[in-house]
Amino acid sequence: MTKPDFAVDPKDYAKLFEAIQRQNEPLHPDLLPYYEEDSFAMLRHPLIYQVPFFSGGQANYQYEVKKKLVKEALEKKNYKSFVWLHERPYRLEAFAQIEQLLDDKEYWSLLGQIWTDTENGWAHLAQWKKFFKSDRAHRNYLMDWDEQMALDSLGDRVTIYRGCQKGLNENGISWTLKRDKAEWFATRFGKDGKVLEMRINKSRILAVFTGRNEFEVVIV
Repeated sequence: MTKPDFAVDPKDYAKLFEAIQRQNEPLHPDLLPYYEEDSFAMLRHPLIYQVPFFSGGQANYQYEVKKKLVKEALEKKNYKSFVWLHERPYRLEAFAQIEQLLDDKEYWSLLGQIWTDTENGWAHLAQWKKFFKSDRAHRNYLMDWDEQMALDSLGDRVTIYRGCQKGLNENGISWTLKRDKAEWFATRFGKDGKVLEMRINKSRILAVFTGRNEFEVVIV
């Protein structure tokens, strides 16, 4: 699924270019708490990411644009746009702000999209479990048609695998049907990786996601 770039209207690229040149411009007060200096400077605000940080002018300009778009999305009840306006690590938090406003099908569809786009599901594990365990109807909307068919085709007992780091993220809810995928996740950072294997009842599987060719299954 292609995500639109909400940060800049195409007709405003000249304004953006000018803003980029103002590298030493002081950050907007809303952005300052999200500015960090560790091994390098970075800005990690729910609406604006610069990693590494390079231009206060650009950050301020894009923040003002995005603030306006967020407000408009809420006013128009365009909740999907509201979520995607947020930077990836903050999209689950954005979802939490509007999930009560969604109907059941919208809830599951948007949750599934956020999940398959995230790169750090383990970091907010309790919140993910809460949303995935909702008793809302139409949970099948987590998946597209092909993914639903993939789930339906599984036997009553299923062997699943998880690639993880020892003592770090062993208790995640994301597993895979393919051992080689789990091995890749276990070793991709060159750390102390391990592959977990478990045989479960199919009823424990909430969804199968095939969009990233990872043969992922979600269990809670």
